[in-house]
Amino acid sequence: MSSPLHLACSKVGPMRRKTKIIATLGPATESPEAIHKLIERGMNVARFNFSHGSHADHERRFGIVRQCASDVDRPIAIMQDIQGPKIRVGTFPGGAVELVEGSTLRLHAGDGVGDAENVHIAYLECVEMSVGGTIYLADGLIELEATVVDDDGVTATVVQAGELLEHKGASFPGARTSIPAVTDKDVEDLEFGLGLGFDLIAASFVNSGSDIRSVREIVAERPIIAKIETAVGYMNLDDVLEEADGAMVARGDLGVELSLESVPRAQYEIIHRANVAGKISITATEMLESMISSPRPTRAEVTDVYRSVLDGTDAVMLSAETAIGEFPTRAVKVMASICAEAERSPSFGRAKDVSNLSEGGAFASATAEASVDTADRLGLDTIVAFSESGTTARLISKYRSKADVYAFTPIVRTFRQMAIYGGVRPMLIERVHSTDEMIAAAETELLRRGLVEKGDGLVMVAGVPPNQSASTNLMKLHEVGSGDVLHPASET
Repeated sequence: MSSPLHLACSKVGPMRRKTKIIATLGPATESPEAIHKLIERGMNVARFNFSHGSHADHERRFGIVRQCASDVDRPIAIMQDIQGPKIRVGTFPGGAVELVEGSTLRLHAGDGVGDAENVHIAYLECVEMSVGGTIYLADGLIELEATVVDDDGVTATVVQAGELLEHKGASFPGARTSIPAVTDKDVEDLEFGLGLGFDLIAASFVNSGSDIRSVREIVAERPIIAKIETAVGYMNLDDVLEEADGAMVARGDLGVELSLESVPRAQYEIIHRANVAGKISITATEMLESMISSPRPTRAEVTDVYRSVLDGTDAVMLSAETAIGEFPTRAVKVMASICAEAERSPSFGRAKDVSNLSEGGAFASATAEASVDTADRLGLDTIVAFSESGTTARLISKYRSKADVYAFTPIVRTFRQMAIYGGVRPMLIERVHSTDEMIAAAETELLRRGLVEKGDGLVMVAGVPPNQSASTNLMKLHEVGSGDVLHPASET
């Protein structure tokens, strides 16, 4: 028996990509033309890596991104990725040295210029190293074994040879460290970033929730993404997610601290547990690594990106591919194509056991889940969310609706921050003063952009009354152009 209510579904435009793309900016992508192309090809978030570059470099690129985003009327979030307590080697004449298998290497604490027999390592004095312990350099490409440990440093034998570039990372699996969560450089960078107005912060080498609180003391309300790249951080993931706004699977350093074969499982668990908690999830490192120098990715890389999307990641990230690669624009385009194809899979969508009504408040979580269930069951193509802080959109995002989710906000910062939410398209509107004005403003904007047609059915979700810090507490079914509610309002 057919329903007397006509819930027309939108047939406007092709299916839109839901997985967001983070592109790291660098020497290959610092011109207005290059950044504009990245945005056009699908970049949603621009990452600024504060392990490299000066404040002047970052400030110049920041202004270009803001201008390019404004020129094309796109919500582009800008992420500040701080270096954190990264244990790195110093410098070398010529920028690199070749370490030979079986040779002896002396490791010195602190910064300095080294050679093939002497390497300086920042924070080495904070590592409790033992004789026989393993040391990895350059993300695990080079392996050393400690033979002497004394007050002045460590003597080691090269087990796995290779070229060591300056400023590459050093890892000491199993060794205890006493490095501060936020370094002096991080404090300086974060204060600089606050002045510029970064939308998101990525905190490196997070080991616990207290590490996030240390960053929060400086950046206050800015969303913080915890980079999970140590075994301790992975073990303490639930504690980290209690404090952070999201988690990044930083597979480079994580793949050194964990066994290589355990990284895929760790990736899935980090993404899934972030989704259950209603937090942002990002998959990063070597996703299209070959495209640094090749116009085409390997089949394995394509499969990796595809699998990450099916795992449920909100966003995938490009690092050197766009920062220093030869084909940055093409890398973003390829990434977007892979994500869109993965989203066509029957396996794409909400993960099992993702419900968590305590996250974000029971009423808000229940309303968000109900909106997705309603849209999917009725075959509606559009969910409209209204949010001051972005929380409503984030809660809807975690349920991975098949529908397009348009998140309206009058707050410019929220508009940009929502660019990283999987499946959510941010919209900026004028501030309204009633629920009726709110619905009318959204309907007008969607019609203007050709995203819906008259007669289409929408699910609308909001916290009412408008302009107050109300929890998500209202869900309505609405027919575009009717001005009427199609179903009795569901209010909690």
